[in-house]
Amino acid sequence: MDKPNPQDDSSRRDFLKGLTTFPLVALLGAKLPPATPVAALSGLPTAASSTRGQDCKKFVAIQIGGRSFVDEGVEQALDVLQEKGGVNVLMPTVFTYGRGLAGRQVPGQPLPDHGAQEYDEIHGGSYTALHAEFRAKSPLQDVRAPELGEFDILADVIPKAKARGMQTYCLFEEAYNLRLTPGFEKIPEVDLNGESGGSTCLNNPAARNFLVALVEDWFRHNDLDGMMWESERQGPFNNIIGAHFGRFTGNTRVFCFCRYCTGKAAAQGINVERARAGYGALDQWVKQSPRSESRAGSGSFVSLWRLLTEYPEVISWEKFWFRSQEEVYALLYETVKAINPKAQVGWHIMHLVTMSPFYQAEQEYARIAKTADFIKPCPYNNCAGPRFAQYIRNIQSTVFRDFTLEEVLEFHYRLLGYEHEAPLDQLPTAGISAAYVERETCRALHDVNGVAAIYPGIDIDIPTALNEKRTQPSDVKAAVLAAFRAGAPGVVLSRKYAEMRLSNLAAAGEALRELA
Repeated sequence: MDKPNPQDDSSRRDFLKGLTTFPLVALLGAKLPPATPVAALSGLPTAASSTRGQDCKKFVAIQIGGRSFVDEGVEQALDVLQEKGGVNVLMPTVFTYGRGLAGRQVPGQPLPDHGAQEYDEIHGGSYTALHAEFRAKSPLQDVRAPELGEFDILADVIPKAKARGMQTYCLFEEAYNLRLTPGFEKIPEVDLNGESGGSTCLNNPAARNFLVALVEDWFRHNDLDGMMWESERQGPFNNIIGAHFGRFTGNTRVFCFCRYCTGKAAAQGINVERARAGYGALDQWVKQSPRSESRAGSGSFVSLWRLLTEYPEVISWEKFWFRSQEEVYALLYETVKAINPKAQVGWHIMHLVTMSPFYQAEQEYARIAKTADFIKPCPYNNCAGPRFAQYIRNIQSTVFRDFTLEEVLEFHYRLLGYEHEAPLDQLPTAGISAAYVERETCRALHDVNGVAAIYPGIDIDIPTALNEKRTQPSDVKAAVLAAFRAGAPGVVLSRKYAEMRLSNLAAAGEALRELA
């Protein structure tokens, strides 16, 4: 193989620098955010003045599953959360079929220094009782989680929390298990080949009725102060190009092309068959283009852009998908407010928003804030190291095949405004600094401009591989201080109490005492 020409390497570097002002994400109909230094952002107005947000008291929430209360006792767990973490808001996981927010520590990870010293199996579903009103409205019936017996994460916890002056916001995750969810065949997303997927169709009326029935039941039968919905999904374009931090093989199913989506899209003027053809062509581009191309042709980026100009319906469908997700945000917001206008409703925005300019362009906080009292962005700086490294490997294998991995990382650092972070070979073990937390908090505050509160997620022992970055107390303290230094009125300690070491939880409390 010929040795690369140094002049070519220089040209690529110049091109990467030029791309920081090139309208790459204009494909998605959004402005490219400038890489503003954190110091220049810190003077922006905060969300504490929001007419729909909390008062000026610091909001310190923690995500916690029912298993922790059963294993440790409700009162004892609340003692730990208040005394060590300075927590004043509970976010109990009220619905999920996933392990990330429910159950004990994830198998394969070290057990924390509290709770039962063993792993568990979870079934999932609703961790609180559901009533006749739910059954009358929901197309899915048997969704009560069985593994904790009669324990009710709302009825058995809220009175004890309120007696301590703690608020309760139910945490609602859009995560399903097809084998364990009777009736799920009524509400799934559908791929290009007409086959059902593992999540719901956002435009399926039955799926929306199910979500609304859950929320109505929780708020009518429990003294809740708020709710946060976690919908960790993105559109088909981002998924097919590998713009995520999961393992990517180039084989991606394209959702959703069910009858509800195709009918609605056609009514909006989108050519459905052209969208199908465009995604088929894009799938072939991802699979057939060599992973390392010669310099003789136009290059991978040019061929991708050519495909998108030939099939603009690809981007139209992507926009249609994420706007459908926002419609569900609005629907759930209105559902809660109709029952309790004072309840605070917000959205967890997945970690990818801090890595992918494609996803960041879609998740426009200013627009999302119109139907939110708060937004939780996720600048999880410890696990961001290995996750960002995987994202870079994924996206370099598709969109940026013309460049080296290090060049793609450098481009993203410049594009996203992350200065002085680790090179790719060190990133999985170094993580990302607390400056990243400050930068992302400032960006979110700037974008919502006081319309909604910003409560950034703080990474406390979110699982990574055993040879990758592990959370230390100094990491947690620095992240909490960075979030408040940026102007956030609150934080959400994440991912779940059951995987946190108490020394790391206590570091959050130490930061709060230092601020006080």
